[in-house]
Amino acid sequence: LFARGLGGYLSDKMNARYGMRGRLWIHTILLAGEGALVLVFANTPSLGAAIAVMVFFSLFVQAAEGSTYGIVPYVDPPSTGSIAGIV
Repeated sequence: LFARGLGGYLSDKMNARYGMRGRLWIHTILLAGEGALVLVFANTPSLGAAIAVMVFFSLFVQAAEGSTYGIVPYVDPPSTGSIAGIV
Protein backbone atom coordinates (compact mmCIF):
# COMPACT_ATOMS: atom_id res chain seq x y z
CA LEU A 1 0.00 0.00 0.00
CA PHE A 2 2.82 2.41 0.69
CA ALA A 3 5.46 1.52 -1.90
CA ARG A 4 3.81 3.22 -4.86
CA GLY A 5 3.42 6.41 -2.85
CA LEU A 6 7.03 6.11 -1.70
CA GLY A 7 8.18 5.91 -5.32
CA GLY A 8 6.24 9.06 -6.16
CA TYR A 9 7.61 10.81 -3.09
CA LEU A 10 11.19 9.88 -3.99
CA SER A 11 10.59 11.06 -7.54
CA ASP A 12 9.28 14.41 -6.29
CA LYS A 13 12.19 14.85 -3.87
CA MET A 14 14.75 14.07 -6.57
CA ASN A 15 12.95 16.46 -8.92
CA ALA A 16 13.15 19.24 -6.35
CA ARG A 17 16.86 18.67 -5.91
CA TYR A 18 18.09 17.69 -9.40
CA GLY A 19 15.22 18.44 -11.79
CA MET A 20 13.99 15.95 -14.35
CA ARG A 21 17.34 14.20 -14.30
CA GLY A 22 16.69 13.30 -10.65
CA ARG A 23 13.35 11.72 -11.55
CA LEU A 24 15.02 9.63 -14.21
CA TRP A 25 17.83 8.60 -11.87
CA ILE A 26 15.49 7.37 -9.13
CA HIS A 27 13.44 5.52 -11.73
CA THR A 28 16.61 3.89 -13.09
CA ILE A 29 17.75 2.92 -9.58
CA LEU A 30 14.38 1.36 -8.78
CA LEU A 31 14.35 -0.58 -12.06
CA ALA A 32 17.90 -1.81 -11.45
CA GLY A 33 16.83 -2.91 -7.97
CA GLU A 34 13.96 -4.84 -9.53
CA GLY A 35 16.33 -6.57 -11.93
CA ALA A 36 18.80 -7.48 -9.20
CA LEU A 37 16.08 -8.84 -6.92
CA VAL A 38 14.48 -10.95 -9.64
CA LEU A 39 17.88 -12.53 -10.31
CA VAL A 40 18.30 -13.22 -6.60
CA PHE A 41 14.78 -14.66 -6.51
CA ALA A 42 15.52 -16.98 -9.43
CA ASN A 43 18.51 -18.41 -7.59
CA THR A 44 16.99 -18.69 -4.12
CA PRO A 45 17.15 -22.28 -2.85
CA SER A 46 14.47 -22.25 -0.12
CA LEU A 47 10.81 -21.30 -0.14
CA GLY A 48 11.06 -18.98 2.88
CA ALA A 49 13.93 -17.01 1.39
CA ALA A 50 12.15 -16.87 -1.98
CA ILE A 51 9.07 -15.36 -0.33
CA ALA A 52 11.18 -12.77 1.50
CA VAL A 53 12.99 -11.79 -1.70
CA MET A 54 9.66 -11.62 -3.55
CA VAL A 55 8.30 -9.16 -0.96
CA PHE A 56 11.25 -6.83 -1.50
CA PHE A 57 11.01 -7.28 -5.27
CA SER A 58 7.36 -6.26 -5.06
CA LEU A 59 8.29 -3.14 -3.09
CA PHE A 60 10.69 -2.08 -5.84
CA VAL A 61 8.10 -2.81 -8.55
CA GLN A 62 5.46 -0.70 -6.84
CA ALA A 63 7.92 2.13 -6.11
CA ALA A 64 8.99 2.16 -9.77
CA GLU A 65 5.34 2.41 -10.78
CA GLY A 66 4.95 5.40 -8.46
CA SER A 67 7.99 7.11 -9.90
CA THR A 68 6.65 6.50 -13.41
CA TYR A 69 3.66 8.72 -12.65
CA GLY A 70 6.08 11.53 -11.79
CA ILE A 71 7.59 11.31 -15.27
CA VAL A 72 4.31 11.09 -17.22
CA PRO A 73 3.44 14.84 -17.26
CA TYR A 74 6.74 15.65 -18.97
CA VAL A 75 6.34 13.21 -21.88
CA ASP A 76 3.81 15.28 -23.85
CA PRO A 77 2.13 17.96 -21.72
CA PRO A 78 -0.98 18.44 -23.90
CA SER A 79 -1.63 14.67 -23.86
CA THR A 80 -0.96 13.99 -20.16
CA GLY A 81 -4.37 12.37 -19.59
CA SER A 82 -3.99 9.97 -22.51
CA ILE A 83 -0.46 9.02 -21.53
CA ALA A 84 -1.48 8.47 -17.89
CA GLY A 85 -4.25 6.19 -19.14
CA ILE A 86 -1.77 4.13 -21.12
CA VAL A 87 0.65 3.89 -18.20
